[in-house]
Amino acid sequence: MDGLGLPKRIQILFNTFLEHPQTRSHLLLIGPPGSGKTTSSRFLVEAIHGKNAGSSLFGRALFLNSSDERGLEAVRSRVYPFVRSSFQALFPVNDAPKMIVFDEAETLTDQAQIALRPLLDELPKSIIIIFLCNSISRIHPSIVHKFMVIPFEAPKFSDFKHRMAMITKNEEANGISGLDVEFRRGDIRFFILNPKKYNECTKLWHELLTCQNSQLNSLFTATLQKWTYPDLAMFCIYCCKTLGLLRTTPLIEILRITDTDFIKMIGMKERSYLLSKWFQTFVKEKLEAWPPPLKE
Repeated sequence: MDGLGLPKRIQILFNTFLEHPQTRSHLLLIGPPGSGKTTSSRFLVEAIHGKNAGSSLFGRALFLNSSDERGLEAVRSRVYPFVRSSFQALFPVNDAPKMIVFDEAETLTDQAQIALRPLLDELPKSIIIIFLCNSISRIHPSIVHKFMVIPFEAPKFSDFKHRMAMITKNEEANGISGLDVEFRRGDIRFFILNPKKYNECTKLWHELLTCQNSQLNSLFTATLQKWTYPDLAMFCIYCCKTLGLLRTTPLIEILRITDTDFIKMIGMKERSYLLSKWFQTFVKEKLEAWPPPLKE
């Protein structure tokens, strides 16, 4: 388990589940993207079935992405047939529980979540259901108490580097800056899937804060070739907040120019202009006026 780079408390908890089966429970893993929820759930499934499962989890575990299969029909056609199926003739020595993992569980409809309640009433000795979600607010209140809720936080920079080094088996994590990690909210998955984007935020931060106001528009135009408009707008807010400049007026303005319907009406040229104007008004000009004049 150490090689997975999971948080220490998660390792201790999972080791307890493995060593003392009577402590097992249905699980609700909650936390931001890339914080280790999917990795943790897969490890637990493989660890529980590992001794007898060989290379296959067929008939033992069901992995569903709830954003694709989120309705009542998916529960009826996929989940319940899996639960009712019996492979004891094939796996007579395996008495481990069947396990069902719902990724992005918050996208399950209310009807689908409620339809799972009979399974959640089952003892974890026969079946374990694991929900993975970013927010607990969209899990139906009638079933939340059936789960053991395990929070996953975005890792701190030192923990992030350690976990990345453990996962990638190299020292690439040393090339990632703290600014990149903080802006990406510690999303380990992002950096694994985008290995060439290390220090992208650091580079953009430096360029935005050191260029002339007249260069802002061209800089935003170039960046929009690589970044989405909402991501770049979020980075503008991040800069403003980090520098202690975020107030109500700039926040309202950035919300206005990133409104979904508004975005559909404007092209790339207009988007670059709006962001550069916003950054100049609420960041560059504020910094140039720093420190504020002393009051008499």
